[in-house]
Amino acid sequence: MKTYRFGEFTFDVGSRLLRRDDEVRHLSPKAQQLLRMLIEARPDAVSRQDLFDELWPSTFVAETNLPCIVNEVRRALDDHSRTPRFIRTVHAYGYAFHSDVSEETRAVAVAATLFCENRSFQLPEGEHVIGRAADAQVVLTDSTVSRHHARLSISGPEIRIEDLGSKNGTFVDGHRVTGMHPLHRHSRIAIAAVVASIVPRAISGTESIRLDLREIRQQIAALQT
Repeated sequence: MKTYRFGEFTFDVGSRLLRRDDEVRHLSPKAQQLLRMLIEARPDAVSRQDLFDELWPSTFVAETNLPCIVNEVRRALDDHSRTPRFIRTVHAYGYAFHSDVSEETRAVAVAATLFCENRSFQLPEGEHVIGRAADAQVVLTDSTVSRHHARLSISGPEIRIEDLGSKNGTFVDGHRVTGMHPLHRHSRIAIAAVVASIVPRAISGTESIRLDLREIRQQIAALQT
């Protein structure tokens, strides 16, 4: 995975983290996607239509949605439309990234494995949105799950989960999550009606299947008591 460096900022594609020096700057999934598109297209500008097609495929959204996402990125970068350092508006066309960028490629280490819907998701460090939307890092299919339902944050041995204002809630050990909640190996997680568990490391395919089935059954039974 690539890490882009520009000015005092770094944007790690694998972990989807934007940092100003050592400070993490939060970006929504759409804002992360837009920033990556503009950086990868540099020095060329990207048209508004291409941005709409990529960010909202086969979905009608208001024209104001795109400027809102651009403004979110600008705020995170301490950038301004009148005196842009990074995001330049191309009149009657779209936007361009016009700062010098250096990039490096690194191997992505798996920091945790999430089990749900009879599947396993191996995740690197960073933030991972869980939901039904196509731009989520962990895409679930259950209808009780919101488009952007919850966010997992993995930093070293620390794993936390945060509900993103979902309709049906996120639960840990039977308690509805408000704010960031720590997770561990034996946490009982429910993402709406989807039962999940997490292991803070990478595991083999055979172990994944065995652990997946055993833990899902145990957690379903625990949630039903």
